[in-house]
Order: sequence, then structure tokens, then C-alpha cells
Amino acid sequence: MAIEEKTILNRLYVVAGLLLLFFIIIAVKLIDIQFVEGRKYRELAKNNTIKNFVINASRGNIYADNGSLLATSVPKYDIRFDAVTVSSENFKNQMPELAKSLSKMFGESVSYYKEKFRKARAGKNRYMLVAKNLGYSDYIKIKKFPLFNLGPYKGGIIVEQTTVREHPLGKIAERLVGNQVKNKPGVYKVGFEGAFDKYLKGKNGRRLKQKIAKG
Repeated sequence: MAIEEKTILNRLYVVAGLLLLFFIIIAVKLIDIQFVEGRKYRELAKNNTIKNFVINASRGNIYADNGSLLATSVPKYDIRFDAVTVSSENFKNQMPELAKSLSKMFGESVSYYKEKFRKARAGKNRYMLVAKNLGYSDYIKIKKFPLFNLGPYKGGIIVEQTTVREHPLGKIAERLVGNQVKNKPGVYKVGFEGAFDKYLKGKNGRRLKQKIAKG
């Protein structure tokens, strides 16, 4: 009996010793990460989550001597949908109303939009195209639709802005006003656009962005 108790105690000592060694290793590693290599990992985390992004300058307007607008930069918006970030409850309750609103705005059937959103949900599509080249007023309107009005994280709405150069007078004096060189966005070599390019193009800005939960 005494031999069995001694054997059990020895096993307990071995297990306790191994556990103590395990905790010591963890403590040493934590100290190493926190104090020895802490700066390196903090810099790495910062570089992976905080980045500078270029904000392209909005090209200046061109006016005639009577004040009429000859060329201007107009913002356009693409709307996409992240089907993963939306909760099951929000998707179930608000997606049908969103489909109705989109149908009324763009003319496709309600069933078309319902099927499109369901497929995106089933396929875990995080970048489904909803609408392209919207003007500012339509962009503001669509942001207020059911589900989308919950924002990017709860409502899954993704907004991408681009700038398009427009000429209110159309083809009138097109050569004189100038236009972009074909297949070279932002490059102007003729007309007022080319002659005064350095004044019209402006200066790019920068925006500091930090990645948070759910990307």
C-alpha cells in the first residue's frame, strides 16, 4: 500500500514539475515579447494596420469669359455589398425592403434583387456590385435605403468614389477646351486643359487610415 502511495506521489511530483516548467517557459516568452522584442512587434502591428493613402486632387474647373462652365470634375459613386459582415437577423428582416427600394430606383424586378443578394450571401461575396456611376443625389438616396442605412459594418454597404471630367457644352469647342489623352487617364496635352494643366491638376493630399475589426 505504501509503495502504491509513493508511486502516485512521484507521478504527481512529475506532473507538477512539468506544469511548473511549462508556466516558466510561457512567462519567459511573454517577458521576451513584451520587453525584449516589444518594439519590433508594435512597429509591425502599426505598419500592418495604419497606412497613408493618397487623395487625388480634384481637377479645377474651366470657365468662359461670360462665366459659363466649360469643363468640371464630377464625383461618381459605385455601390457594392459585403454579404458577410451583415448579421443573419438584419439580412432576413431588411433585405426584402432593400430589394424593393432598388427595384423602384433602377427598374429591375424585386425578385431579381432578392436572388442577387441571396446568391451573394450563400457565396460569401464581400464585393457584390449593386450600382455604378451614380451621381451625388442618387448616392445619398441609396445610402438611406433599408439595410444600407445601418452603415458599412452592420449594413454591408461599400462606397467607392471616382472623379469624372465632364463638359457641359458637349462637343462645342471640344478641341479648344481640351480632353484627356486616350488610354491615359489624367493626361492632357491639347487646348486649355493642356496649356494650364499645372494649375488645373492641383496637389494631391493624404489620408491616414487605420484598419479595425472585420477589415
